[in-house]
Amino acid sequence: MKNTGCHKSDFKRLIIAVILGLCMCSSLSAQDAVARYADSLLENARQAPTTARKIEGLLDVSIFWIDHDTAKAYLYLAEARGKMGKSPTDFQKGLYHLYHANILMDYEPQRAKAEFSVADSLLAGDSSQKSYRYRAKLWNNYGVVLQREDKSADFMEIIIDKTLPYARLAGDSAQVGYQLQNMGMLLSNVLDYKKAAGYYKQALQTIRYLPNKEENKLYIFVNAAKNVLLMKDLDQAKSYLDSARHYVQLLPHSTSVPTFYRTELTYFRHTGKKDKALQSYQKGVSAAEKLSDDYLLMDLNFELYALYRDLGEYQRAKTFLALSHQYKHFSNVKNQALYHHEMAHLERHLGNYRSAYHQMDTLSSLLDSIYQKDVTTKVLNFEQQYKTAEKENRILRLEAENRQQELKISKTRWWALSLGCGLLLALCVTYFSWKIGKKNKKLLTQNALLHQEELRSIRQQERLRQYDAMLQGQEAERNRLAKDLHDGLGGLLAGVKLKLSSIVAKVDKGAPGRNGAVDDVIHQLDYSVDELRRIAHNMMPESLRHGGLASALSDLCRYMHTPQVQVTFQDLGIKDHYPEQLRITVYRVVQELLANAVKHADADEIILQCSELDRWLFLTVEDNGKGMELAKNDLSEGLGLTNIQNRVSLLNGHIETVSQPGEGTTVNIQIPL
Repeated sequence: MKNTGCHKSDFKRLIIAVILGLCMCSSLSAQDAVARYADSLLENARQAPTTARKIEGLLDVSIFWIDHDTAKAYLYLAEARGKMGKSPTDFQKGLYHLYHANILMDYEPQRAKAEFSVADSLLAGDSSQKSYRYRAKLWNNYGVVLQREDKSADFMEIIIDKTLPYARLAGDSAQVGYQLQNMGMLLSNVLDYKKAAGYYKQALQTIRYLPNKEENKLYIFVNAAKNVLLMKDLDQAKSYLDSARHYVQLLPHSTSVPTFYRTELTYFRHTGKKDKALQSYQKGVSAAEKLSDDYLLMDLNFELYALYRDLGEYQRAKTFLALSHQYKHFSNVKNQALYHHEMAHLERHLGNYRSAYHQMDTLSSLLDSIYQKDVTTKVLNFEQQYKTAEKENRILRLEAENRQQELKISKTRWWALSLGCGLLLALCVTYFSWKIGKKNKKLLTQNALLHQEELRSIRQQERLRQYDAMLQGQEAERNRLAKDLHDGLGGLLAGVKLKLSSIVAKVDKGAPGRNGAVDDVIHQLDYSVDELRRIAHNMMPESLRHGGLASALSDLCRYMHTPQVQVTFQDLGIKDHYPEQLRITVYRVVQELLANAVKHADADEIILQCSELDRWLFLTVEDNGKGMELAKNDLSEGLGLTNIQNRVSLLNGHIETVSQPGEGTTVNIQIPL
C-alpha cells in the first residue's frame, strides 16, 4: 500500500510539472538565444580578414535564418552577393545559386532543383577541396528534395554516386560520416534495420575521433541507438546511449538533446526501469520546451503512455496518450489511426465499453478497405461487451452450441477433406492450363506491340531524316542567298552609291547646294545597303561561320537587345569546337526562342545561359514576362515550338518548358556532344 501511495504522489507531481511546463513562456528565451547566436555569426562574418571569408560567413548566416526568418535569409544572401562585386567568379556564382536553392527547397522545390543544377555546373570548373565540399552538400540537399517527393531510392543513388565521392575528394570525413548516417536512416525507414546498423557503425568509425564534431557524433549515436532498439538489441542500445550521454553533457542546448532523452526513455521502458524512464521524460520535456519543439513533446508523451500501458497502469497511460494527441498539427492519418486504436484498447481495459466503441468506430473510418473487415469485427466485439449482462449469458450459450456443432462437423471432416483435395487437384489442372494459355496470348500481344513500336520508330526516324534534309537544304539555300545578297547585290548597290557620290562631287564644283534630291537617293542607298546586310546576317551570320557559337550567340543577343527589352548572354564555359551542323541548329533554336520571348512574352528582361558539362551542352532561355498555361497551350500554334522540338530531336536532345501565368517562362535544353 505504501508503494502505491508513493507512485500516486509521483504521478500527480509529474502531471503538474507537465502542465506548468506547457504553460511556460519559454519561447521568448529561445528566441533570445537564437538572436544572440545569429549576431555572433554575423559579427564573425563581417570581421573576417578576407573578402572570400566574409562572403562564406554571410552565406552561413543566411542558411542559419532559413529555419527562423526567410526574409533575413534573403537579406544576408543579397549582402553576400554584393561582396562578390560586379564580376564574380564562377565559384562565387555557384555559391550564390547553391544558397539560393537552400532557401527555396522548403517552398519551391522545383526551382530549388534547377538552382542546384546551375550551382553544380558552375562549381564543377573548380577542382579544389573546398569546391568538392560544397558540391557534396549541394547534392545532399538535392537528395533531401527527392526524399520529400517520396523518391528515397533516388536519394540513396545520389548519396552513393555523388555525395560520398565528393565528400571523400574534399577530404571531409565529417561529411562522409553524415552521408553514411543518412544511408542508415533511409534503410531503417524501410525496416531494414540490420543493414542500417552496418551503415551507422561505418559512420561512427569515420567521425568518432574527429575534433569539433560533437554535434554530429551526438546525432549519429542517438539515431544508431533508435535503430538497435527496433532490433531489440538492448546491450548495444545501452552502449550507444552511454556514448551519446557524454555529448549531451557537452552540448546541453543541442537540438538532438530531446531526441536523446526520448530514446533513453524507450530503452528504460524496454528494461522495465520506471523511475529512470520518468526522469528521462522530465529531462526530455524540459529540453523540447526550450527549443519549442512540439513534435518531440508529442513523441515524449506517447512514449510515456507506452510505459504506463506496458505496466498495466491504464488510467495514467490514458492521460499521457491524450497529452500526446493534443499536438494534432503533426498527425497524419496513420498517427490518428494509431491514437484511436490505442485509446480504444485503454478504454476496454478500463471497462469503458461505450467510449471504446466510439474510438473503434472513429478508427474504422480512418483505415483503408484492406483492414475494414477486421476493424468492423472489433467494433462489434466492443459493442457486445457494452450490452447488458443478459447478452453476455447469451454469448456463453451460443459458444456452447458452437462447441456441439464443431463436434458434429469433426465427424465429417475427413470426407470433406477428401472431396476438397480432389476439387483442389482439378482446380490446379484448370488453373495451369489457363495460365499457360494466358501466357502464350500475352507473348503474342507483346510481340505485336513490339512490332508496332518498331514500325513507329522507323516512321519517326524517317520523318526526322526528311526534316533534317529539309533543314539542310534550307540552310544551304540561306547561305547561298546570303552570299549572293552580300557579294552580288550588295556590291552593285555600293557601286551605284560610289558613282552617284562622284557625280555629286563634280556637280557641286559648278553649282554647290543644288543636289538635294541626289543626296536623298544616296542616303536611301545607304539605308538599303544596311538593310541588305541585316537580311544577309539573319540568313547566315558571319560570326557563326568564322567566330564560333559563343560569339554568334553573343552577337544575336546584342542584336535583339532594345531599350524596352534587355537581352543578356551568359557564357558559362562553352567551347567552339562543335560540328557546323550542331552550331547552326543551336543558333536557329536560340534565335527562334528569343524571337518568341520578344514578340509574345511582354518581358523586359531575357537571359540566355549556355554551359557544357560531362559532354552535354545546356541551354536555358528565361524571361520575366507574362508566362503561359502549359496544360492548355497548343505547341503547334503561333510560337513555333514544334520546329524547335524537331530541331532539338535531330540532335538527340531534350527540351523542357517551365511556365506559369504571371511568373515568366523558362526553356531548358540538353544536347549530347
